[in-house]
Amino acid sequence: MAQPAKTAARAAESKFRNRPKEQQLETAGMMRWLLTYADMITLMLALFIILFAMSTISRVKVQEFAKLVSAGFDNTWSVNQPPNGGTNGDQSFNASANIPAVQQELQQYVQSHHLQNQVQVHMDRRGLVITLLSDKSFYNSGSAELRPETMPILDGIYGFLKKNDNLIRVEGNTDNVPISTAQYPTNWELSAARAVGVARYLVEKDGLDPTRVSAAGYGEFRPRKPNDTDADRQANRRVDIVLLNATKASEEK
Repeated sequence: MAQPAKTAARAAESKFRNRPKEQQLETAGMMRWLLTYADMITLMLALFIILFAMSTISRVKVQEFAKLVSAGFDNTWSVNQPPNGGTNGDQSFNASANIPAVQQELQQYVQSHHLQNQVQVHMDRRGLVITLLSDKSFYNSGSAELRPETMPILDGIYGFLKKNDNLIRVEGNTDNVPISTAQYPTNWELSAARAVGVARYLVEKDGLDPTRVSAAGYGEFRPRKPNDTDADRQANRRVDIVLLNATKASEEK
């Protein structure tokens, strides 16, 4: 009889000792469940915040986005103007009658100053295109900083740009040789920086009306020639100042 009693006592003692462990395991499981639940609540809160932010429409941002998209289709909304305030960006697509005269005067200026290897002038569907051959003439290789000797050339071009009210777009272009630097990871950045530099110089140094001017960077994706030879690649490295076939509408209507 003593042996069964001892066995029962040991079983009861073992059950008593194991009970805190079971409670501890149950508590740990409950904590894991609460952590998962808390994570889910946090994610749902973040989702609702994102949805709320998306539903709050900024008129200024919408207009800026529309202008960026339209600029890719040669729309006159690409003009660099503030979405609200300042001069309104009302424009028309009427070509200025004196563009052919400006072209002839510019060509004479280029010839008289022996700039044929640096500046080219021609007409296309966009309007009057003044091409600055950027390779070793206006910039050092891989740089967007204007060289000092190029600034008088821009000053001379400005004298012809101010003769009418047509919109102006400065377009940066490169060849297809990749570039990868800390400042310019791709040709997109380099071409855009060169275009913006020319636009800023014409506005800030020469006093060109900023509401007429926009800037675009096309990288290597609008070549003039096939990029098959060094001469072709050199021709593709350029900045185009385009006197567009679009004029600002008269403020008096």
